[in-house]
Amino acid sequence: MKAMIAELVAKTDLDEGQAEQVANVVKGFLESRLPDALKGPVMGAISGENVDSAADALKGALGGFLGD
Repeated sequence: MKAMIAELVAKTDLDEGQAEQVANVVKGFLESRLPDALKGPVMGAISGENVDSAADALKGALGGFLGD
């Protein structure tokens, strides 16, 4: 989450507090809409944990969706 906040601050006119609010909104949005199979890995990636497993889960989900 710290990386997302830092990037928001660097790429926008938001201060750190505003960027943190945006990051929390994005996190909540994703958490409420992702399928259960992706929720854990993606939330882990957002928090800075398990980035590799999130990427693997997304590849698997998209591969299945696209028929690969």
